Order: sequence, then C-alpha cells, then structure tokens
Amino acid sequence: MGLVAGLVLSFIVHSASRSPGSFITELIEGYEQRSYDGRMRSKASFSEEGSLDQVVIVDIDLSSIEAMGNYYDWPHAYHGQLIDVLASGGPSAILFDIIFDPKSTYEHELVGALASGLSGSQPDLQEAADQYLVNNDPYRLVQSTYESPQVHHSLVIEHPDTVNYLYAMDSIPGAYGAAAHVLDLPAHVAERLPTGERIGNLHFDLLNASHHMGAANFPPDTDGIIRRAPTAIHFKGSGDVFPSITMSAAMDILNIPPDGFDYDLDHNLLRLNDATGATVREIPVDDQGRIPVNYFGSFKTFTYIPYLYCFDPEMLDPSYWEGKVAIVGSSLAGLGDLKSTSVQRSFPGPEIHANVIHSILQDDFVRPVSRSTNLWAMVVLSCVLGMVCGVPGRPFWGFGLLIIFGMAWVVYTTGQFLSHGTMWDVVRPMASLTLTQLSVFSFTFLVMDRDKRFLRDTFGTYISPELIEQMVEDKEEPKLGGDEAVHTAFFTDVQDFSTISEQLTATDLVELLNIYLTDMTTILLNNQGTLDKYIGDAIVAFFGAPVPLDDHALRACKTALEIQERLELLRGKWIDDGDRWPEIVRTMQNRIGIHSGPMVTGNMGSDQRMNYTMMGDAVNLAARLESSCRYYGIYTQITEDTYSAVKERVVVREMDRIIVLGKKEPVTTYELVSLKGEQPDHMDELLPGFAEALSLYRDREWARARDLFESLEAHERMVPGRKTNPCRVYAERCEQYKNDPPPEDWGGVTALTAK
Repeated sequence: MGLVAGLVLSFIVHSASRSPGSFITELIEGYEQRSYDGRMRSKASFSEEGSLDQVVIVDIDLSSIEAMGNYYDWPHAYHGQLIDVLASGGPSAILFDIIFDPKSTYEHELVGALASGLSGSQPDLQEAADQYLVNNDPYRLVQSTYESPQVHHSLVIEHPDTVNYLYAMDSIPGAYGAAAHVLDLPAHVAERLPTGERIGNLHFDLLNASHHMGAANFPPDTDGIIRRAPTAIHFKGSGDVFPSITMSAAMDILNIPPDGFDYDLDHNLLRLNDATGATVREIPVDDQGRIPVNYFGSFKTFTYIPYLYCFDPEMLDPSYWEGKVAIVGSSLAGLGDLKSTSVQRSFPGPEIHANVIHSILQDDFVRPVSRSTNLWAMVVLSCVLGMVCGVPGRPFWGFGLLIIFGMAWVVYTTGQFLSHGTMWDVVRPMASLTLTQLSVFSFTFLVMDRDKRFLRDTFGTYISPELIEQMVEDKEEPKLGGDEAVHTAFFTDVQDFSTISEQLTATDLVELLNIYLTDMTTILLNNQGTLDKYIGDAIVAFFGAPVPLDDHALRACKTALEIQERLELLRGKWIDDGDRWPEIVRTMQNRIGIHSGPMVTGNMGSDQRMNYTMMGDAVNLAARLESSCRYYGIYTQITEDTYSAVKERVVVREMDRIIVLGKKEPVTTYELVSLKGEQPDHMDELLPGFAEALSLYRDREWARARDLFESLEAHERMVPGRKTNPCRVYAERCEQYKNDPPPEDWGGVTALTAK
C-alpha cells in the first residue's frame, strides 16, 4: 500500500503543482521560490566584500556627487571623458546601466558663439570659455562611444503605458538604425522570449553611434523578486530580437556573431557559438530564455570604485582596467536603481548585471534540475518512505521517518547547490513525502486498526474475548450473510443541517427531527420501501427487498416526489408558527439520491444482534448522488439505470455525466422533475432549452451554450433555500472552459472531487 501511495501521490503533487494558473501551483511555487532564495542566501553568506574584481562597478556614489555636483546636472561630456579614460586602459567591455536622454545644446552653442567673438586682449575669459566648451560638449559622449568599440549602452524595450501616452510601436523608430544590434533568430524562438512593445530610448544619435546595444530589462517574478535575467528581448513591433546588455558584452568578449545564439527552449538550454561555429558556452535558461541569476554574494561582493576616481586618470591609473569588465551605474537609493533579489531586498541593479556577466565569463551557472528528473526523485523518495512506513504495527514511526527523510533531502539539495550549483525542488518532494506518510498512517491506523477496534468494541459484549483476539490475529471478520440482486438504493439528507443544529436548542432540534423523520418515513413505508437506518437527519433506505418488487425503481421515484411535496407542506406549517422556528428551518430543503443496481441485502451482524441492511457499489453511488445534488442546486437526482426502468412514467432533466469519487467510469444523471402529466408549468420551456444547451456544451460551443443557459435561468424556480441552479452552474462552467478548455478526450464528463 505504501508503494502505491508514494507512486500515486508523487504524480498527483507533480501534476497539481505544474498546472499554469492554478491556486495549488501558485502556492507550491511560492514556497519553492522561498526555498530557492534561502539556498541562494546561504551561498551568499560565504562571500566577502570586494572579493570579485574581474567585473568592476563604476559607482555614481555620494562622494562623486558631492565632488561633481547634482547627478542630474552632469553634462554628457563627463561620461564621454569616462569612456575615454576607461577605454585607454584596455578593458574587455564597458557597460552603461544608464539611460541617456538628449540634452539641450543651447547653452553650449551660446558660449561657443560668445567665445568666437572674444578678442585676444581677454585671454583669461577666452581660456575659461574654451574649458567650459570642452567640459560641457554635448557631443562628446556620442563621439567617445563611436570611437570605443568596447562600450555597450542600455536599450529600454518596455510595455505600453497608455496613461502617460506611451503607446505600442509598430516598428523601430526611423531615427534608430538597429540592424547592427539585433540577433539573427528564428521567429518561433523569438516569440517565446520576453516581449516589449515600444523602445523607450530617445537619444538616437547615441544609439546609432554605439557599436553594441543591449536591453537592460529585469522583469521580476510574480512576487517582485529578480531571480532570472533575460538573455534577449523580442521587440513585438518589428519582430527583431535584441540581446540583453550582459549578453551583448558576452558576444563581444567571446566573439559570438548575431547568429550564434542557439536556443533549445524545450530542453532549457542556450548554446553560444563563436564565429567558427564552436560552442563556447552552454547556458541553462527557462522556457522564456531567461538565465537564473547566479548571485555570488550580497551587496558589494563585486568591487565598487567611485565614479570620481575612474573619471580622473590621475586618481586611478587606466591600466587598472586591462581585461576587466566595467559596469557604470549607481548604488544610491535616490537614483532609483535598487531591486529586490534572492539575496537581498535592496540590491543595486548594476551588481545584478555584474553577477550575470561574471557567471557567463566564468561558465558558472545555477542549473535547475528538469521537471522530469525532479519528478522521478520525488517518486523514489515517496515510494521508499511509503514502503518503510507501511510496516504493520508501527504506524506512528512514520512521522519520525518523515522528519528524517525531509531533513536529509534539504541537506542534500543545499549541498548540491553550494557545491555544484544544482537547484533541486524542495517543497514538492516534501509535500509528496508528507502526503504519502499521512495516507499510509490513515490507512494503517484509521482503516486497519479501526477494524480491530470495531471487533473489540462492537462484539466484545457478544462473544468471548479469546475469539476476538483470534479474529484479530487471523485477520478474520464475522461471516455476514446476504443475497445479491438488483434493487434501488435511496438516500436523503437535510440541506445545511449543521447550521440548523447550531441555531436550535437540543430540545427543539429533537422535536424538529421527530416531525421530519416521522412524516418522511411514513411516505417511505407506504411505498413499500425498507428503512435501513437513520444517520442523524439522513434517511438510508432501499426498495425491492426483503419483499421483491418489480417496480422498485418507480416506487423509489414516487417516494422522492412525495417527500418533496410533504416537505413543502411542512415549510408552510413552520412559517405559520411565526417566530417559533428560525428562517433556516422555514426554508428547509433536502436532497435525495436514487440508484438502481446490484447490491447485497440481508441480515448482517451476529446471532445475538443483527441489522437488515444493504451493501455494494450501487449503494455508494446513490449516496454520492445525494451529496452531489448541491453542486447543481437540485434536490432529487437519479442515475441512468433508474431512469431506464421508469422513463415511461416520469419527467426528468438530464443533468450531467459524472465520475464520482472512487470511481473511474462516468455515469449519466438526471434531475427527477415529476410523474408524467404532472410537470410544472415553468418546465415547459426549460426542459427542451436545457437539453439543447447541454448538447452545445458537449460539442464545446462554449459561448452559444453559455448564452442559452443564461437565458434559461429565468425559468429556474429559485425557491427559498436554493443556492444555485443548473443553468447558472453550466453558464459559469462554459465561461471557465472557454478560457481554459478541457482535454480533447473530455467527453463532457465532470469528475467530482468530494463525497
């Protein structure tokens, strides 16, 4: 049993937690992401500040702003000078995590015009004007970018913002010659990548002067955390694909041509092929081509150098930059580039880029385990635990084993990540292990041990203790007698009886039950039904035994109709009693389930004490029919087996094809409406219209079926206490299937998930 439980529950957990958009998927995935972040923080805890210097961040920090003035007033010439200084040192790449807008040239042109008119008699003023023109040259950034092929600027590919009049673009702006910056990818691959619908950059002279451009987008996960970085962005307007800024730098450093990106999204892999066609990197990606960010540490694990020092060659020798990657950005909160990441909730955007480019250059990646491998690991763990926990006589030991297995898996997965970068699922296997143990325990303790307790508690006063012990040891139960034949099982239950019980005193509750059960049992017996038992407010009965009845199915249907009529009279009486009974009693409804099929009936018990009862799958199905009435807002439901025996005598409405809990084969069910010739007026249009709508529903014509169901709902009789109706249920179901269609082999079947 433990092996089967482990196997089945593993697949259930896997399928239930991988269904896009489902609540379970979002819940499990949320906890998986927390586990992912925990392991990433564990890794980051071993890092030291400034321990990585292959990638260096040129930081627009507070000291630079204090020395050079308000950042927003900096002329573009500063950045041009920075490029010239850094480029002179021979870096591998210079990345700007900054979006540049064109600045006004008016002041520069004005000073230039004034300076051109100065005479040689004013050398000091001439020198000051010349220095101003150099320091504030608005074209220097563009010129320096053009002259430095190591420079990579940020491209903004974003979604429309109609509130601020930023609409989607049908094409790349004509002022931007993007041909040299795009990748050569097949359309079917491009469409699976993250998408943007407008280019947000405005400094087109800078874009055109750039040898390299890359998207700086960092779309977070649904919880706002950045765990993955795009490798490329698909611009929907033109269909072009731009690399991310880090991939742009990697292309330059590793000599990757525009057609060197080989995406295998079905196997979550990106191969980078150099100009010779050789694969130089195999990068794990998700199904959108995003690379898991391998955070090598927390804030400032990479070397940070103030912008001021890098700007001035006398403060930092440009030779420092030889072979390094420089990323220009800011760690200041006021400049708005702080992100939430797996290792820290306030983390500078430039250092995320640093982690990504360092990961690519070092060929050191987070490697998530595939879904199939995670599934088989979960199956093995759960099956082993299930088999061990299934050892008879030790049901409570399984909880200790569950803790051991869980801790071992956490230790193993953490070790695998810290040593190899392998990221296994943790929460899904833990959920599967927990459910496996609970199922084995439930079966062992609540089923097998229940049988033992039943024998001791129930038969202890009737037979000797020695015989009971022998039954327990031999796993024998008393031999129960009975005859198998086709009969009709009948179940009825009061709607919301628990709520009724809460609103009545014990005395009033007993009085109410006595009235109800007396009237209903009288109807049952008058139709020659056999009362099996009362279960609280529920009546369990059957027709056709012990006295054979050829029309047992019809008698059961008549009983149901008469019970509903009698309950309507009782409601009228309780209303006439005024405040004697609460509103929920005055609107009381009951549900009835009827099924005809083979079952065993007979005396079951012992020679000293016995009960004439019924057993079999047909009995269980009738019980499920009664409880499933609530899904549709109906009060009497019969199966196709019962209907086939009475179809010439009753009026029904076909309700559904259902698979009840514990069954595999579907069964067609009907709402019992009335006897022939006694059909209520409101059913004249409802029945044929409902049948037509049901046919459209099964033909997958969701919109037409929904519209017809909604129009028919006006004919449903919404009596007090009725919470829904079949038309409303099917209209909502059509809308759901319209958005999320069932599988091709659906066949119009509804699987009930509760008893």
